[in-house]
Amino acid sequence: MNQLKRFIIGISILVALVFVGLYAVYVRGFYIDFDPQAPVPVFRTQGKELLRQTAQGDWEPLEIRGVDLESNLSGYYAMEFALDYEDYARYLELIGQMGANAVRVFTILDAEFYHAFYDYNTTHDEPIYLLQGLRVVDSANYGAEDAYQHDFLDLLLENGVAAVDVIHGRRQIVLSDSTGTGFYSWDVSPWVLGYLVGHEWDSGNIAYTNNSTTYSESYEGTYFVTGPEASRFEAAMAMIMDRIVSYESEKYGEQRLVSFINDPSNDPFEFDDLYAARYLKFNQIDAENILPTEKLLSGYFASYRLQYFCADFLEYLSEEQRQEIAPLLVDLDTSDIYNGYLDLLSRYHTMPVLAAGYGFSTSRAEIFEGEAALNEQEQGEALVQVWQDARRCGWSGGFVTNWQDSWERRSWNTAHSVYSEREPTWQDVQTEGQCYGLMEYWLGEGPACYVDGDTSEWTEEDVILSTGEGTLSMKYDEKFLCFYVELKDFDPETGVLYLPVDTTPKTGSTFCENYEISFERPCDFVICIDGEDNSRVVVQERYDVLWAMRAEELERVSPYDEVRDKDSPVFRPIELIVQAAEPSPANQWVPAVSYETGKLRLGNANPEAEEFDSLADFCYAESGVEIRLPWQLLNFSNPSEMMIHDDYFENYGVESIHIDEMYVGFATEKSAQEGRIPLGKLELTGWGKTVTSHERLKESYYMLKEYWTGA
Repeated sequence: MNQLKRFIIGISILVALVFVGLYAVYVRGFYIDFDPQAPVPVFRTQGKELLRQTAQGDWEPLEIRGVDLESNLSGYYAMEFALDYEDYARYLELIGQMGANAVRVFTILDAEFYHAFYDYNTTHDEPIYLLQGLRVVDSANYGAEDAYQHDFLDLLLENGVAAVDVIHGRRQIVLSDSTGTGFYSWDVSPWVLGYLVGHEWDSGNIAYTNNSTTYSESYEGTYFVTGPEASRFEAAMAMIMDRIVSYESEKYGEQRLVSFINDPSNDPFEFDDLYAARYLKFNQIDAENILPTEKLLSGYFASYRLQYFCADFLEYLSEEQRQEIAPLLVDLDTSDIYNGYLDLLSRYHTMPVLAAGYGFSTSRAEIFEGEAALNEQEQGEALVQVWQDARRCGWSGGFVTNWQDSWERRSWNTAHSVYSEREPTWQDVQTEGQCYGLMEYWLGEGPACYVDGDTSEWTEEDVILSTGEGTLSMKYDEKFLCFYVELKDFDPETGVLYLPVDTTPKTGSTFCENYEISFERPCDFVICIDGEDNSRVVVQERYDVLWAMRAEELERVSPYDEVRDKDSPVFRPIELIVQAAEPSPANQWVPAVSYETGKLRLGNANPEAEEFDSLADFCYAESGVEIRLPWQLLNFSNPSEMMIHDDYFENYGVESIHIDEMYVGFATEKSAQEGRIPLGKLELTGWGKTVTSHERLKESYYMLKEYWTGA
């Protein structure tokens, strides 16, 4: 009996010691270096080049052909980390086939990613490298008083240490609101390029930090020190990078590349005061103000998120800045897609420069004044052009933003139109931020229909209205409402077709004075199909969301001073704002800029078609026309639950109400003059939180693949 007790006690002590050891190693990061030596650089820099070591021990230039890989999945928020091992394994395979040699992640992902990453690199001859990102949650980035707050600086320091352990396969993360979780037991360090601090910075946070007198403007560490011109924010970046390199050097005897994110609104160049105010360019962050010491054997590089900022940025430089960098401006190559920005940054920096995120949206919306929306082919052309421009200007490569579309993102000019607390269970193709991916998602097995002139996908069950002229069929998916009008006698070259739409029970008119047509029910929208140049959707003026929300920016009037009638017969073009109102250089008010987003585009939206146009809104069929409209264009705030905008003037802004049916009619120009247009009913059930998804690679993927693989 005593022997049994001693055995049980001994086993219990052993188990306890094992658990204590695992906790110390994987949770607390305990480590004993039994062979302390100088840290070994896995990758390093030389001048303005990134270098990797060959199997023979030599160093050769490394050009990054990368893509940003996020944890986004349709139906989930990114920080839910819904992707699993199979998803990551499939994506890495496709990324490798595209000719990419690197991926960037914005934060520590779930352990499944590192497992898939390890398996890929141990089963393929050509590796995919990893740039491990570190980020703070948005509430800290945009809500902290300054960069030295706990949720900002301390979180980056903690996550930097955790990231080092994660890539070496010696970490367990149980709970976190800024990283993934899991038991990280795969040593992926041979394929990790280094660490990138930050994803994007709030300019206000930087400004508050730099103008504070609480914190030091200098930092002196083992591997990084600040120069005499450094700011407080730059000192914080030096501290974080120094801590990461120190931890990995001391614990694992290795060093990797390190950098922090920057962007055009915070780059080293200073604007004249008036233009700085116009473009909100208050800060200058300069990687050259942070100096590596001799103990940094790996290297340090500059990283920039590339985006359209202002095409004439060279004209806005302050006179002092212009004199300071005058030699750099001589014969500057302004032929790149960013009007000389790439060449200027390459000339300015003494270190390698990397594009840590460059991309173009395939959303239906324009992004900047005069910049038309891009279809998938145009997205691919732009991505290739940036890559060519960056190489020509001496950059070390970059990462395309990003691998997959993100349904959760919001854009400043459409945020007021959608239900902000919704689950990302539908894609708003009016919001440019949701469509940057090389891969798109569809719920279920794919789209409800293709707007391509092939009507074989339409059945009798889809018909909602039959008249003497023909039939109207409708169905929908998580991106579009789809219409097919089959007509007995219709000439697309000369004929005009009207489709009145009634969604809200609160407003609407039975007469549209624009087209002098009337309806059996009060309608909120009219779809007019009138050839390639004159097809559009118009909205009854009471239900015009842009006027209700932005009238003061557009015309300096309050929409509530003269409230538009609920049954007004005036229907207006649907506009989307692309430039907010602002003071001009003469300190005079400049109105907001908008464009007609309700204008419809003729084309073939079937990806299998030779003339495929991903932005096509309608296509003529042999006996009629197919149309698809994005939900937001018809003032749906959350179609997955069939929520639409309520009356703006009863709520002083956008509130939502639920509908379970809508009414749509049709008539040719001739029949529309003969009486009121009848409408049929479409039952609306939505799809709730259904999240089964279907993936499709965009045309831009294949174009980038062709270029990167040399095909």
